Amino acid sequence: MKNKRREEILHKFNHFMDVIDKLRDPEKGCPWDREQTLKTMKDFFLEECYELNHEIIAGDHEKTADELGDILLLISLCAKIGEEERKFDMGDILDKISHKLIERHPHVFGDQNVSDSGDVIKKWDEIKRAKRKKNISEDLVMSLPPLLWAYKVQKRLANIGFDFTTYDETLVKVREELEELSHEIKTGAREKIEGELGDMFFALINLSRHLSVNPETALVSSITKFIDRVGFIENNSEKHYGRPFKELTMAEMDRLWELAKNKPVMEER
Repeated sequence: MKNKRREEILHKFNHFMDVIDKLRDPEKGCPWDREQTLKTMKDFFLEECYELNHEIIAGDHEKTADELGDILLLISLCAKIGEEERKFDMGDILDKISHKLIERHPHVFGDQNVSDSGDVIKKWDEIKRAKRKKNISEDLVMSLPPLLWAYKVQKRLANIGFDFTTYDETLVKVREELEELSHEIKTGAREKIEGELGDMFFALINLSRHLSVNPETALVSSITKFIDRVGFIENNSEKHYGRPFKELTMAEMDRLWELAKNKPVMEER
């Protein structure tokens, strides 16, 4: 059954690659798809990855599959462009990722032993650093959004033992940074306030890591919750006060906000 399904998937993938070929056909292809280059494609990846992240958090499996398809489209178009420019093709991409996975999993494809997933990640980082021949500090420079970058830096350093022992220690650090921020706010020095805010963010991200909470997921959840509550206020302002949202006083908004907080499901949203 497994082999049969694998054959079906490979057949579907071949059909998909035929579709990509048709889209890029110089004579009968799509004008938009034909115009794309590797440089123009790069901006779409971040957008699609965030859309995928949203659907995964929402738990919508059908939309998750749809967004994964969009990312596969981007990868396949880039592979086709690389093939046309004689730089690389889909075969090269598959070879590279297969080789990387085998190389970085000697406990699966070799004779090494690991104790747990943390040990796996530690060895993975050691293999990557050895191959890149970089100092640890050089390896921490990444092209990532700041929130994820901070999380990755802290996680990578934790793998070599440069880390707080418990989450209590990180909580102490958060309080320490808050005190320093409060002090700089009183002095009014903008540059120092900015620096202390950055330290505060960094400490909070470290706390989230120690609590096994992804900071981006936590922030997305809070933003979504905030928008839902604003929507509740907007949709209930006429009912409670006979005026639209933008005409309410702050006290009236606060009362509706408390109502929104106490509703597990936003019936009015």
